[in-house]
Amino acid sequence: MHYRLATEADIELLAGLRWVHEFEETETPFAISKDDFIRQCTSFLKEGLATRQWAYWIAEEKGDLIANIFIRRIQKVPKPQKLVAEIGYITNVHTKIEYRNKGIGTELLKRVKQWATDNKIELLFLWPSEKSINYYKRQGFSAQNDILELEF
Repeated sequence: MHYRLATEADIELLAGLRWVHEFEETETPFAISKDDFIRQCTSFLKEGLATRQWAYWIAEEKGDLIANIFIRRIQKVPKPQKLVAEIGYITNVHTKIEYRNKGIGTELLKRVKQWATDNKIELLFLWPSEKSINYYKRQGFSAQNDILELEF
């Protein structure tokens, strides 16, 4: 298994894996076709990569994408104490069904955490599904901050 940051050459495959992820998670019929989704998602992912607003980590085996983690890099407003600071929003964490419970996601997340440290990202946060809360707690995440939400 090879773990690395995705490049532009990986983007269309990542869009396809995103389709699969959503297909597994919902019973609601999709409003758009797979081809339209792949086209739109590919455009979004390419722009995120080009602007460095997003980082996409992947696990691959023999050229096949097995798992991914997307991180939205968010630059904080400068402060007199620290002019440049970032936090990271983790989303779209997905491993193909046949590769789950083999430590691949854990190893990928380990690489993401090291990358965040190396890039001086102050905090990683996410909104876990109910079934993944214990997994993230085992990986060192906690619910110490009080986040207020306004959903529309």
